Amino acid sequence: MADLPQDQAGPQELTDRVARLEAQVAWLLQRQQAPAPPAAPARPRPVPPAAAALPRKELSPVVWIAGAGAAIFLAGAIFFFRWAIQQGWLGAELRFLLGLLAGGGIAAVAAKLILGEDRRLGVALLLAGLGTLQFTFRAGAMAYHFYPAALGLAAAALVTLVAGGLAARGRSGGALTVALVSGLAAPLVFSQGGHHEVALALYLAVLMAATLAVPYLAGLGGTWHGARWTALLGTWLLLLPACAEVLKADASLLALLLVLHLALAGGWAWLPGREEKPGTPTVLWLIASILATSYGWLLWKRLDLAPEAFALPVLAVAALNLALVKPLRRRLDSRQADWGLLALAAGHLALAVPVALAWRWVGPLWGAFALGLAWASLQAEDSEYAQEATALRWLAAGLALLTTLRWAFHGLDSLFFHGSGLTPILNPAFAEGALAAAAWFMLTRRGGPLGLIAFLALEVTANVTLAFEAARLVQWLQASGSRGWGPSRAASIAMTLVWALSGAWQWMRGLGQRDAARRALLIAGYAWMGIASFKLIASDLDRADTPLRALAFLGVGAIGMAAAILAHRHHPEGNA
Repeated sequence: MADLPQDQAGPQELTDRVARLEAQVAWLLQRQQAPAPPAAPARPRPVPPAAAALPRKELSPVVWIAGAGAAIFLAGAIFFFRWAIQQGWLGAELRFLLGLLAGGGIAAVAAKLILGEDRRLGVALLLAGLGTLQFTFRAGAMAYHFYPAALGLAAAALVTLVAGGLAARGRSGGALTVALVSGLAAPLVFSQGGHHEVALALYLAVLMAATLAVPYLAGLGGTWHGARWTALLGTWLLLLPACAEVLKADASLLALLLVLHLALAGGWAWLPGREEKPGTPTVLWLIASILATSYGWLLWKRLDLAPEAFALPVLAVAALNLALVKPLRRRLDSRQADWGLLALAAGHLALAVPVALAWRWVGPLWGAFALGLAWASLQAEDSEYAQEATALRWLAAGLALLTTLRWAFHGLDSLFFHGSGLTPILNPAFAEGALAAAAWFMLTRRGGPLGLIAFLALEVTANVTLAFEAARLVQWLQASGSRGWGPSRAASIAMTLVWALSGAWQWMRGLGQRDAARRALLIAGYAWMGIASFKLIASDLDRADTPLRALAFLGVGAIGMAAAILAHRHHPEGNA
């Protein structure tokens, strides 16, 4: 069969080719319209160590070197001027002028740095500048006699005021600290002796009021701890010799200035910083309140007033602390200061009552306040102010320790006399011991190092108080009326029985506890039963006749057997 003509096969082939071309074009168009795949993320280029940001430090080596250089410069200036004077090179006027130029130049450079970008270096140089100026002012007044010392003090105060303004403009707490140091040192530098206590207190009040304005002008300052602590401690350290050495004629005016200083101390503690809350305000106010009360007592004695009447200003300070609770709650926007203020009020009450009544009741009163503070610390732990609870707990421990020491040194003297005349239970010695023991018991609830210390103190105060009170009861029942050293024989045996009973009770109680409480109570039980046995053999046998010896052995033995029987019944697992 013959082949088909060429023109008959062409159309079919062309159709296939067109179909393939259309498919390829569609594929190309689809690929062109598809989104481009995301580029792979570029790897971060490592930053060279030199270009990496260095962590910011509190004090750089530059500041340390500048501070050391400033101190060395001051010493060198002093030695140079002394040497120049010896050589006769510099006259008084030229030396004074060079001192002003050097101090003023250094202070000007420091001001430029403080207002610029390097405040800490500027503060270090400011110290050198103010020190040089103050040394120059003193030389002009004390050595060259160009002007009186009072005018030199005024010049130093003026320089301090300018430094305070610089601190306010630069918002620098370090510059304010340097200004305060300069202002506080000025009275010592220009002192000429004599009685100028009122003038010193007035100068310090003006200095504190002027520098207190710096935080308000700067809008902050609540965290300027260096300036605030310098203002408080420096002022009250200078007021101490003033209150101790003031003349009787000036004591009344100095007492009024002392009240003003307490108000200024409150301002430094609570008020600085409009844009932030003050740091550590309670501690600062605590120190100021205690020092004001102590200095007030010095002035009270200088005025020869009745000691009992001093309870009135102490009560006034206690009332002031109570009145500050609500305003400071608004200032801090929290109850942070409540517990501290209440503790201060309680402490001043603890001082005022025995001063007004009789000193022999101070022990029970301290114990009562220690118990109250310990209870308050437990209550505060359940709130959001755990930090205040810790402070209250340690304050309660300190007051309980004072009560325990007074009980140990003074409250037990009456036991060593027959017929002491004290009624059992109703006497200050028992009240001191019982309240101290109750406070120590509450402090054991928290645990930790303070809990361990409180447990040991509780063992001593509770057991000795109970034993001595039992001995006092026996002597009171004997009603011998005789006086002599040491407890009677029966009273001594009563102490032994109390310690044996306490040891047996703690031993049985420990069998039902777990872990640390179990070990502590078991050890305490063994210790007190051992002490009772040793005392029975070493002391009671020599001092007692046959009936009392029989009573002592029967009592101690019965306590031991009863403890063993009860422990076997209630805690059979503890027999091992």
